[in-house]
Amino acid sequence: MKISKEIQFLLLTDFLTINISTFFLFLIKFKTGLFLTFTEHSFIELLIIAPILYLFWLIVFHVKDIYKSFYFRSAIEIGFNCVSGITIGIFILYVLTTMNFKEFSGKGLLIYYSILCFFVGSGRILFKISLNHFFKRGIGLRNALIIGYNKSAKKIIREYRKGRLLGLNILGFIDNGRYNPEYQGLRTLGNLDTFEDIMKENKVREIIISVEVKDPFLINTIILKSKDYNVFYKVVPSLEDIISGNVRTFELFGYKLLELFPDILTPFQRMLKRAFDITVSFILLVFVLPVMAVSAIIINFDSEGGIIFKQKRVGKDFKEFTLYKFRSMKMDAEAETGAVWAVKDDPRITKFGKFMRKTRIDELPQLLNILIGNMSFVGPRPERKFFVDKFIRTIPFYYKRLHVKPGLTGWAQVKHKYDESFEDVKEKLKYDLYYIENVSLKLDFIILFYTARVVINFKGH
Repeated sequence: MKISKEIQFLLLTDFLTINISTFFLFLIKFKTGLFLTFTEHSFIELLIIAPILYLFWLIVFHVKDIYKSFYFRSAIEIGFNCVSGITIGIFILYVLTTMNFKEFSGKGLLIYYSILCFFVGSGRILFKISLNHFFKRGIGLRNALIIGYNKSAKKIIREYRKGRLLGLNILGFIDNGRYNPEYQGLRTLGNLDTFEDIMKENKVREIIISVEVKDPFLINTIILKSKDYNVFYKVVPSLEDIISGNVRTFELFGYKLLELFPDILTPFQRMLKRAFDITVSFILLVFVLPVMAVSAIIINFDSEGGIIFKQKRVGKDFKEFTLYKFRSMKMDAEAETGAVWAVKDDPRITKFGKFMRKTRIDELPQLLNILIGNMSFVGPRPERKFFVDKFIRTIPFYYKRLHVKPGLTGWAQVKHKYDESFEDVKEKLKYDLYYIENVSLKLDFIILFYTARVVINFKGH
């Protein structure tokens, strides 16, 4: 993953301030004579301790999610988040050191806490002030477009002209109206037909969607046209959006915008989810190898064709990957029909294929997808690009499924039958959206419990 220059400079700032803090702690603790020490400590030890403590704080700050972008965040919020992260880290150090290191007393940690809050907090606030200074000089701005031309769009421009939207360089409007409006020097650059070209030519990073009537199909179109360009989406909120609480709010110049794809899980929760996926998929692969070996032999004798079925599926952020399954259909099952769904009592399914689908044995090779990182145990089921392109144009909010990693099983799978029609897809989307907007480790375990019950009771399709 590419790290932005902003975050690179922030990491450098933290590197300096954390090591300065550690240096002052070492001086106060071991060189001033204010504290009773059992042994003499040299500066050589500082060269060993400092990198270890820096890595510790790097992990704590990452888990606490305080390496997110400083764009649109106030100095107060930055300072508060920094102190909050340091507080958690000091508590962890207290638990670790009081058990193992007598010389690292609670008083010493209190001094370290104060030094860190001062240097690291001040460093981050100064970094934000410096960032704003560069923004005012036109350095480091993100090119932005406003989709729509209305009262909300005009208000954004007025505040932007007052210098209250630091960090953005608004280029103009994208509007499908019959005429080309202009407001305070910003003009209409094109419509949705030319939107992708405009975005590509101008290296747009921020898209502000300002439409008076929320049209999910319009948002679908915008997402589809801009999905390959690493952009951030914000929406002018309606009262319904604010009440629902399904999106993260950004306070810009006293005017609220909503982030279209907020991360509901914290970095620590994402790390736990990934650790669970790696550990459990590896253990299961070891335990089910005999089952997979026997299944491979039976498939080979049951019908002609390969043992493993490989197919391109669309994963997180529209990225395609190769999905692995045991082949449960006859060879070249879609040669005459093209891409179609399997239906109940599908004649293309082999004899052993029916058993595998009932017991979900055909899904076992996807443990490799989970181990690699293409999939998770829990998430919306991945679909083929042929169907994704169709659904995103015809089903409101379908694009939200592509913001999370696909799963071996999901809320839609345990609450609804397999897809056999377009109506099934729309119905299952309700369950997928519920999962996406309420994702948690607790919900993951509930879904895994229901999935285990389906497998044990031979209720697969």
